[in-house]
Formats: sequence, structure tokens, C-alpha cells
Amino acid sequence: MLFLVSPVVVDNPDTLVAPYVEWRERLDQTQNPTFSTAAQKNGSNLYTRVRAGSDFIFAPRITGRFEYQYSHDLFFSDAANGSKDASDVSLGYLKYSGDAITLTAGRQKIDWGNQRLIGSSDWTMLGRSFDGARLQFGKLDIFAATVGVDGNRTPEARVGGIACANRLGTTQVIIKHDRAAGGSVDVQTLDHSLTASFGRFNLDAEGAVQTGKNQGTDQKAWAYHVGVGTDFVLGTTLKVEYNAASGGGDANTTRTFDNLYPTNHDQYGLSDLTGWKNVNDFAVKLEKANVHGISLKAEYHNLSLRDASDAWYNAAGGVNVGENGNLVDPTGASGRDLGQEFDLSASYGLGKGTLSAGFSYFKPGNFTQAVGGFSDARKFGYIQFQVRF
Repeated sequence: MLFLVSPVVVDNPDTLVAPYVEWRERLDQTQNPTFSTAAQKNGSNLYTRVRAGSDFIFAPRITGRFEYQYSHDLFFSDAANGSKDASDVSLGYLKYSGDAITLTAGRQKIDWGNQRLIGSSDWTMLGRSFDGARLQFGKLDIFAATVGVDGNRTPEARVGGIACANRLGTTQVIIKHDRAAGGSVDVQTLDHSLTASFGRFNLDAEGAVQTGKNQGTDQKAWAYHVGVGTDFVLGTTLKVEYNAASGGGDANTTRTFDNLYPTNHDQYGLSDLTGWKNVNDFAVKLEKANVHGISLKAEYHNLSLRDASDAWYNAAGGVNVGENGNLVDPTGASGRDLGQEFDLSASYGLGKGTLSAGFSYFKPGNFTQAVGGFSDARKFGYIQFQVRF
């Protein structure tokens, strides 16, 4: 049973306690997850996530939040049925908000900019939180943390960064230490993002370069995003964008861009088949904010590999898998064409909750057909309800 406890004052008259409960239920269904109807591995997932916590006000400038999270995945497929769950403290921090500075310490969400490199990835069942400190003052934003709650967390994951807003946008440096199967990953990223308006048109752009060491090789990689949007017709927003990230390498150099710890779900396609790694993504996006209370979105993505000899990486940073294993051709002979994705999604407010649904259709390209040996479309759909008391 979900309930709300009204804000109360505890024994300390300066302390205000505001409990809350958040519940999210989502049903996903995927047809042809490995692009082969012959494989008969269609599957469904019923995801449940409950977060219970409280905000605290200890003094006019000192606040905090504590939150516990439980998630459960009940899955059904042609191959197997079962369930798994997880629980953890998802948030636990104190925040000091002064006239000139804000300092947050403890387990917290860190969303930087448009979250292409650092974000809370809340679409996933666990989301992502960081254990560390963040200091914001003036035009500077500085943080240093380990990765706390994350479905792909490794014990050695460390990340820190400094961002500075300026008249040309925001410049940031991010330093990452992690460990992969082949050894340590120590990558430094220099990134710059900007937004600008030109009459009816809005521009947003971001570019990043990376250096460092990646499992014994030199990291030399890059990525960029350019998007132009405008008010289209009848309150509809039209945006055309291009996303690219380097890939490939040799025995001495890794050129595959490290996507770090991003929020990718709303960036490169609803099906989460693609991340900001070894990719070219030409996208057209339409959004209608209000149709009788419903927000509508439609997207088209034309996807290809940047380096034909490197893998196709998904939103979580791993390699996509087909019926015959990892989708990669080290020879490059299978070409670059990944395919085309068509997405539709909608959301509707229901009191304190939100009802949303989406559908994605992925038509495999030459690479996907050649490496996997099949060409069946992949379909993904979901319906979700989320409420906060």
C-alpha cells in the first residue's frame, strides 16, 4: 500500500521531515530481439520499482534526502521465465545552499548538461547515483565521486570533473578511472557544449575529445552532436540532429569513444540499441507538447558504424548481440549500415501520476543482416505508469 505522511517536525524544532513514496510499473515487450524470427526468443518484462524516502530541512541553508529503492523484474520469454530483484539505498546526502555556493555530499544524482556523458539514467530500473561531493559556485561546477547504484557498476569506478560556464557555452573536463576485462581504464575527456538562437531556429552542439590509457593502449577518441530545432506547425517542434562518435583502433591505440556514465535513453532511439560510441546517427524528431493533455513524440534515426571493423554498441555501452553472437565484423567487410529506427511515444498526466507508452520499429541494415545472417525487423513497445505521493 502506498501512503503519504504529511511533513512533520521532529524533536528538533528546526528540522522538517517530508516523507514520500514513488512507484513505477512498466511492461516491456520485444519481438525478434536478435533480429531473427526463427530464433523464437520474443520476451516480455514486467518491471516494478518502489522508492521510499524523505526530504529533511535541518536549518534554512542545510537540507538532505534519504531514499531506499526496491526493484523487481519478472520476465517471460520463449526461452525461459523467471524473476530477479535488487534493493539498495539510492540516495543519502546533505546539501548546504549558501548565497554564493552549493555543496552536496553523499549518495546523489549528478546530471551534467544534457547528460550525454554524466547522468542519472533514470529510465533503467536501478537508475544511477554517485557517492561523493559536488561543489557549485558562480560559473563553476565541480564533483568527485565513485559510482554508487548502477546496473553496470564496477568496484573501481571513479569519476570527477569540473565545468565552467562562459559566453561561448560550457567547457568541462572529466577524468575517469575504471577497470575492464583487459585492464585499467584511465580516460580524460575535454568537452564543450553550447546553445544559441537564430530567429525561429535553435542550435545546440557538443564536441568532446579523449586521451589517456585504455587497457594498455593509448586512448585517442572524439564525439560530437549538432542539432537544429524550430517551431514547425500547430505547436509542433521539429528538430534535425546528427550524432557521431569515433570507433576502431589497433594494437597500440583505442579510438572507440568512451561514453562514460550517461543518460542515453532519450538520445539515440527509444529501443536503446545505440550509444555514443562508434556511430553515425542522423535523426529527425517531432514533438507535440499538448494534444488534449497528451504529449506526443515521433523520431526517425538512420544509423551506421563510424568504423566498420568495430562493434555496434548499445545505450549501456556493451556490444549488441545477435543470434550468432556479438554484432561485430573485425574485417569490416560487412559494411557500416546498421539500419533505421522509427519511434513513437506519448505521455499523459493523471493527477500525481503519469501514464506513458511507446513503440519502436527497427529495420536492419546491411551490416546487421550480414553479421547475423538474418533481416527480420526488431519491435519494442512499452506501457508505464509512475506516481509520486
